[in-house]
Amino acid sequence: MTRNNKSTKSTKSTKTHTNNKPTWKDNPMMRELLMMHTYCRPSGSATEAKFCALYIDSLPGCTIDEAGNRIITVPMANGAAPRVLWSSHTDTVHRVEGIQKITYGDGIIGLPVGSTSSCLGADCTVGVWLMRQMILRGAPGLYIFHAAEEVGGYGSSHIATKTPHVISGIDYAIAFDRRGTTSVITHQGGSRCASDEFGRALAVNLGPEFKLDTGGTFTDTANYTDLIPECTNIGVGYFHQHTADEYQDIAHAFDLLDALCMLAPEINDLPVRRDHTAPKYDGSAWWQDDWSKTTTKTAYRVTDSLEDLVYNNPHAAAAMLEDMGITADDFEDYLRAVGRH
Repeated sequence: MTRNNKSTKSTKSTKTHTNNKPTWKDNPMMRELLMMHTYCRPSGSATEAKFCALYIDSLPGCTIDEAGNRIITVPMANGAAPRVLWSSHTDTVHRVEGIQKITYGDGIIGLPVGSTSSCLGADCTVGVWLMRQMILRGAPGLYIFHAAEEVGGYGSSHIATKTPHVISGIDYAIAFDRRGTTSVITHQGGSRCASDEFGRALAVNLGPEFKLDTGGTFTDTANYTDLIPECTNIGVGYFHQHTADEYQDIAHAFDLLDALCMLAPEINDLPVRRDHTAPKYDGSAWWQDDWSKTTTKTAYRVTDSLEDLVYNNPHAAAAMLEDMGITADDFEDYLRAVGRH
């Protein structure tokens, strides 16, 4: 794969925007989103800590649990506890921490040609930005900025197993951690995490381009499927995540923010249909039994080699490659290169 230039990137999104055309010069939210993308934040790094201190810890009511999750509650207008969890994560898959240069043009954030950075980090910088802006606008909800998602979902696993009272009374868990501009995830790793009825209702509120997507892999809401009925992940407008070709559709992020702030006060009207207490098929849910219960990657791989895991979970492996921006053509080229095709 080759890095896209700016003109190529601008043709990737077919969505037509009639408003919300932000420019960094006169839009503080735009300037903030651009600056947030300069932070390379491997899990547990000093750069991640600086990023959190600046953009999350400064928000009113922020608390930090033992796992490093940042938690903020914005009550409903009548003072009632919210029934929705908004989810993002603070780490990125950058190999090296620090500050990187980015480019912005034609509504796209990306990396400049010649950058040595391993990715842009829109996964999950855009999710953090969305939640920050929603809090500043007073949109009700339980907001959890999860720690260590990219290295195994340890922040959300800590809440699910050690402090489940934090999410008591929550009916909807909505993550901002999906590529593209259309997905409302109903399955993660092959297991149902949200009902179609809820998914369709959510999609209607987000915009006409949104539709149900059964091809989700893993994000933090997957660790809550035994505790919360409706757990999903929605497309926030990044593409080719986890690669140097990653880029972000800015207009989609701004449109989505407006839709979410309109939806949040009425979120309780959405249906709750999935029975989260029922037994689940987990033949390809590669995280549910082993991944979320371990404390290190090494511990997870004690009993299974990577080849065994891929052989036993082909659908999850293919979905994970796709989420990393690897296409069927890319994989076919690789097979030819190593003489296995």
